[in-house]
Amino acid sequence: MSALSSKLKRKSALSALDLRALVKEISQLIVGGVIVNAYMIGDLLMFKIRCVDGISRILAVKPPRWISLTSYDVEKPTRPPTFCMLLRKLMRGARITSFEQVGFDRIVKMRAEGERGVHELVVELVREGNVVVCNSNMDILGVYREVEYKDRALKRGLKYKPPPNVILDVDEGRGLETLKERKQKAFYVALALVGSPELAYEVLARSSMDPEGEVDSQEGVKRIVEKAKELLKSLDEVRPSIVYVNEGPFSVVPIDFAIYAGCKKRTYNRFYEAVADYFYEDVKEGLLRGKEEVEKERKRIEATMREIRGVMAEVEAKIKGLSKAVRFVEENAEGFQELLEAFRGAWARGEDRPSPEPRVEGARVIGVDRRSKTLKVEVEGVELSFRPHESLMANVSGFYDELKELKRRLEASSKALADLEVEMASLAEREVEMAKEVEGRIRKRREPKHWYEKYLWFKSSDGFLVVAGRDASQNEALVRRYLEDRDLFFHADVVGAAAVIVKREGKEVPQATIEEAAQFAACYSRAWKAGLGSVDVYWVYGKQVSKTPPSGEYLPKGSFMIRGGRNYLKGVELKLTIGLVVQGGEALVVSGPPSAIAREALVYVTLAPGNEERGRVAKKIAKVFNERLRAMGLEGVIAVDEVMRVLPPGAVRVVERGPLEEGDVRQ
Repeated sequence: MSALSSKLKRKSALSALDLRALVKEISQLIVGGVIVNAYMIGDLLMFKIRCVDGISRILAVKPPRWISLTSYDVEKPTRPPTFCMLLRKLMRGARITSFEQVGFDRIVKMRAEGERGVHELVVELVREGNVVVCNSNMDILGVYREVEYKDRALKRGLKYKPPPNVILDVDEGRGLETLKERKQKAFYVALALVGSPELAYEVLARSSMDPEGEVDSQEGVKRIVEKAKELLKSLDEVRPSIVYVNEGPFSVVPIDFAIYAGCKKRTYNRFYEAVADYFYEDVKEGLLRGKEEVEKERKRIEATMREIRGVMAEVEAKIKGLSKAVRFVEENAEGFQELLEAFRGAWARGEDRPSPEPRVEGARVIGVDRRSKTLKVEVEGVELSFRPHESLMANVSGFYDELKELKRRLEASSKALADLEVEMASLAEREVEMAKEVEGRIRKRREPKHWYEKYLWFKSSDGFLVVAGRDASQNEALVRRYLEDRDLFFHADVVGAAAVIVKREGKEVPQATIEEAAQFAACYSRAWKAGLGSVDVYWVYGKQVSKTPPSGEYLPKGSFMIRGGRNYLKGVELKLTIGLVVQGGEALVVSGPPSAIAREALVYVTLAPGNEERGRVAKKIAKVFNERLRAMGLEGVIAVDEVMRVLPPGAVRVVERGPLEEGDVRQ
């Protein structure tokens, strides 16, 4: 790590340069997409977006720290907060028309248009951070955190006003502004231009300028501006990475930084993936239920332990000192006996002190109190209270009683400390369990590696790819983009069913695959929701399927014209198998006919139309799949949503399971 970067702290929030790179990446994926839903977990805001490529992605916002697409999916809260409900009301179902950075600052705007009109979502990563939703006139409809500053207010009903001094661009004027009154250090000039210490040091490193050196002319500012603009231009070719310092993640950057030369790095293909991994702990923190209570309890225990240790140290010192003093008294018993007798006689005569006063080498009388009949003597640096009217033996016995009491207190403190250490260990175990529970509620989203993975699909027992649309939009896209003339097209003989295609790849399709594709089409039709046991299915060649209706007629989305004869399979049974398979080291949930799925799956469940609610069965299936993954030592967590995505439309019942040894989902 260079000398410059050693002055930096670990990155806790994205810079304007980071946002420039992120917005460019993210806008290409989400603009044109539809907002499916909004969620809030703590202060982590998440939008589920169905993008134009058919893939659902999560846009996460954590003001004032970061915004990014995240590869992590989390368990959603059952009761969303008020602000989240407002976002759902205004923006759910709306299409994203723009996603852009405001100037060169840490502010992002997302515009969405839907049935409720045009809305702007403003994400501010400046100050303490905020999220504001406005109408097309920029009237504030809702704010995550209502605040009032001396220069503006963010409150419902007011006009949205951006923060003052927004950095619109990297220009000389802003840099020269810092030199108006006096010359400045190069670091402060660069900071005024780019708004981030990390960027300031990087620009100066590329300019070969000393951050501590002074800038006193336009030429110096111009040099910094040129390098800052070069830095922005370098974003045309991102090289994302997480930078590690002392084995820990220190920063996340979209390009190679000179100040991090020599540091260990983990590289990524996409910057948003690097950002999501770097800020992963934020996602976990939002899910930690009871974290504040645990932290409060930890602080209480730590404070009590410090107090007890302090008391124990004092008691141990007293025991050590008193023991030494008592030994000295015993070793000099004759002298102390003489001293006590002298004071006893003096008090009997009405005198305060005897004359002459006997002396014991190494001890001195420091206090006399006739009323309480005590004599205070300093022995070996310890103050002892003698009672002259009692014998020396009785006094020594009293000192030993005091020692016993001190040792009892020490033992009690030691026991209390041990009990607190057990509590602390229990708290640590609780934190581990909480972390495990959180890990179980976070799933790394797997982006499809093949075009067909965004649809319903399976590989037939003969190895043919069979693909079905999830809804009318996917039916439309599947047929338009992927159905070729010699492919086979299947459809249940009912209104409202998935379009199913078999990709031939130049081969003849065996009867077994035809029957499996027909069963797939039957299951993903309204026949399942109607509770039927079987339904007729037909198939045709791709060249017989058309989107061109007869003259004067209209075909709705997801509907097609079939020209020529149809091949029917009568009474196709509605049975669907949900299986857990591992491909390329990744666990996947697939669905299809029992004959195709059961032989490939690590574990599977076969369903038929029934009366059990889909969500309840999905939870049971996910639990069983995750138990099998853990038992086999495989990585990954199967979310309930993954199972729900492949379940047919309607209630279900479990008719078969395998190959399970325990965890019967029918229980």
